[in-house]
Amino acid sequence: MKQSGIIVFFLLLFFLVCFGRSLWAEEKDIPSVVVRPAKKSAAMSGGPKKIVTHQQFVTSGASNLSQGLQYLGGVTLHDTTGNGSQTSLSLRGFGGNASSNTLLLINGIPIANPDLAAPNLNIIPVQEIKYIEILAGTESVLYGDQAVGGVINIETGLSTYNDISCSLGSYKARNCYLSLNNHYRNVDYQFFAKAERTDNYRDHNAYHQNLLNGQLNWQNDVSRLRFDYHIGHENMQYPGALTGAQVRENRRQSINHSDFFKDWNDFLHLQYQAPVHPDWQGIIDLSTRDMRGNGFLMSPFDQSRTTYFIRPHLKGVYLNTHMTLGAELQHDQYDLESIFGETKNQQQKYSLFGLLDAPLQEKLHLMMGARGAFQHGDLTAQRSDRINNRAFASTLGLTYQIDSASHVYVRRATSYRFPKADENTFTDNGIGSLKTQRGVSYESGVEWRHHDYGINFDIYQLNLRDEIAFDPTPTPQQPWGSNRNLSPTKRRGFSLSGNYHATDQLTFGGQYNFVNARFASGLNEDKRIPLVSERILLANFAYQLHEHWQLYLEALFTGSQFPANDDANQSRKIGGYMLINANLRFEYKKFLATLRLNNLLNKAYYYYSIYQMNQVFYYPAPDRNVLLTITYHLT
Repeated sequence: MKQSGIIVFFLLLFFLVCFGRSLWAEEKDIPSVVVRPAKKSAAMSGGPKKIVTHQQFVTSGASNLSQGLQYLGGVTLHDTTGNGSQTSLSLRGFGGNASSNTLLLINGIPIANPDLAAPNLNIIPVQEIKYIEILAGTESVLYGDQAVGGVINIETGLSTYNDISCSLGSYKARNCYLSLNNHYRNVDYQFFAKAERTDNYRDHNAYHQNLLNGQLNWQNDVSRLRFDYHIGHENMQYPGALTGAQVRENRRQSINHSDFFKDWNDFLHLQYQAPVHPDWQGIIDLSTRDMRGNGFLMSPFDQSRTTYFIRPHLKGVYLNTHMTLGAELQHDQYDLESIFGETKNQQQKYSLFGLLDAPLQEKLHLMMGARGAFQHGDLTAQRSDRINNRAFASTLGLTYQIDSASHVYVRRATSYRFPKADENTFTDNGIGSLKTQRGVSYESGVEWRHHDYGINFDIYQLNLRDEIAFDPTPTPQQPWGSNRNLSPTKRRGFSLSGNYHATDQLTFGGQYNFVNARFASGLNEDKRIPLVSERILLANFAYQLHEHWQLYLEALFTGSQFPANDDANQSRKIGGYMLINANLRFEYKKFLATLRLNNLLNKAYYYYSIYQMNQVFYYPAPDRNVLLTITYHLT
């Protein structure tokens, strides 16, 4: 109670200071002072940052967020649904627990769930994306729980045009999208609507979605208010996994005709920003997410989750040192009802954080910061538990600016991840609640920029203790396995990326990721972590064929990996594969047409694989497919 009272008091004081300052400034007619960080590729903590722009989505023809993150951002995906809505994102070598170790943000707000379900990527149409920040590396100081392997922040923004767009493609895919925006005095607003229907590649894998999104921006001379809303309805069918024999017989077949899930979901975000001092900006974020759904997976179930999030923070400069100081309060409610019983969980997470960027010399900067966090939960399932966890994260690094566009960095950062509701529900008897996962990452890299080319090289080692994951080892109490704190694990790797503007018409890009992810001790010492490919290679080029025509080609090679749950590496590896995609783009006056061709070589590969009962089960991915999109700019 004392901790929650302190947080509430801090929030009220912060709001009054910000609001009062903006009113006072309006009355005195004092011009605004906006604190803006220098434009650079490094994250605020000094680690690497990659930007994927809206124009890159347009050029590549990527039709959804999953495609863009995988082919443009180099993010590894794991998908068991076949529709992209519940895709797990992985940075720096995570397998079955990837979605709990890579944090996804929308406009800076975390959308991680209190249970193991991956965030819904389909609530953000690609037309709304302004840019995406990919921070590969530990970022727990700034972003808290789950920012272990990295952070992906999707920034949405007001569109330049009023658009209407429709698509038609393979597997009876069809969707339409409408965007309308306008402004009145100091208010800008935008409205988005989208309807999507597709049967997808496999039988019993249809996906229907309706979206209603919008944004409203208001600002005066000193303050700014932004409101975003996302409201969606989904209906999806689950085809399930196939054995090897079933794949050889017909890789498109479904093992059932009954499994499904349908839901209503919404996400609301309000941000207010105002100066509290000539050198300081005050920002407060308020958000709520809600999901209500029901479905059938071997038996009927009902599921709901609600999240409330508050983050007040300050950004400014003191004694030539850039600072970010803030607090976070999050409240989660989760409920699952099935024939196996009911799981109810309520939890609160509190944290205080700060990050400093101090110049030691003209080109040498010191980055240092810390976050303290506390989790309290009440879990009712097979048993009732009151759970309390604490965590501390820190970062310390140096950045040397070689020139205005190039720099080198070195840093040490610690991380943490709190256990989730269903992880604590399915543990072996005698273990009780799981421990907080903790880690330390050592990172270094260099970025070199020229007006015609750019090169990035990053190297790292990530050590984890008490990593939270599913352990397939059977016990008398849990014959199918249970969630556990694993023995120490270690991930070592590097990333090399670059781009080259050969001419005004021709550009090249590429990225190579290598990671050696292994169990560092215990029963499976030196075994590879399942679902992690050691090597991933991306390459692309864009060529302006004519004033109105552009051709884009991309290739993705994914190396071999062991299926999920195969901690002992006793099954055969899932072989590596290469995918080649193309996009042909035509633009004339108010019309834009794109023809996206996926899997040109018709490669047979898998979204996901899992090892159970001494055999491997597969989730086949689509064969060659095409999508035609036509867009008309209304204004």
